[in-house]
Amino acid sequence: MNFSHSPFISRKSFANRLASALAFSMQIPEGTALVCIFGAGDESSNLSALTSWVEKELSEMDEDHLNDPLPILLGSLERTLISVQEVTA
Repeated sequence: MNFSHSPFISRKSFANRLASALAFSMQIPEGTALVCIFGAGDESSNLSALTSWVEKELSEMDEDHLNDPLPILLGSLERTLISVQEVTA
């Protein structure tokens, strides 16, 4: 679904739905531990920070990938979480 041309869903709403799916898939807990990693710093929750991150990722994504961005986002999220884990270990 190309959100930029859809009259039915806003970019923020689309990003929030994707962020919710990613949080569920990766079992990201509620809380604020990931705000400093994925957000701008002013988000109030992990989901809000993840939504900001998804919006940024979508804005940088090739048009071809916007039709099915979830696999790309999931891979990028996994890599980011692994790299953060390695740095803090």
